[in-house]
Amino acid sequence: MRAFYGDRISPNQTKTPEGFLICHNVPIARTGTQDYLPREIGLKDGTGLVHVHRHAEDVFSPATLASFEGKPVTDDHPSQEVTPSNYGAYMKGVTQNVRQQGDFIVADLVVHDAQLIAEIEAGKREISCGYDCHYEKDGDGYKQTNIIGNHVAVVD
Repeated sequence: MRAFYGDRISPNQTKTPEGFLICHNVPIARTGTQDYLPREIGLKDGTGLVHVHRHAEDVFSPATLASFEGKPVTDDHPSQEVTPSNYGAYMKGVTQNVRQQGDFIVADLVVHDAQLIAEIEAGKREISCGYDCHYEKDGDGYKQTNIIGNHVAVVD
């Protein structure tokens, strides 16, 4: 099931000699509880919001951390999963140095695309990861397990 997580790019940025933009220490995922509409997590029935828990053992598993390393940075969410056959249409940079920092997964985003660099410098700073996961019943809601990154989108 495709899911999304949102946060912001910090002002902690540098430029390479070529003009690429490196956004340092960007939170791309976190532990805790978030609310989703039932349809957003694949439930066919229900109204209101569903509590979705992200436990540390799932968010910071070695497989989850490794899955975000080297993933494409995109300008907004692509209409489909980013794959080797379509990355050229969507990839604007790369995610690197993925690591745990407190309750967050943080990464450095190296942005290669001049248009996206300009948009970030003009204030486009929201981040939303695209990833696959499973949902399992968990107390008053569900929990995400088997979290596998696909891309990190810079969004409005």
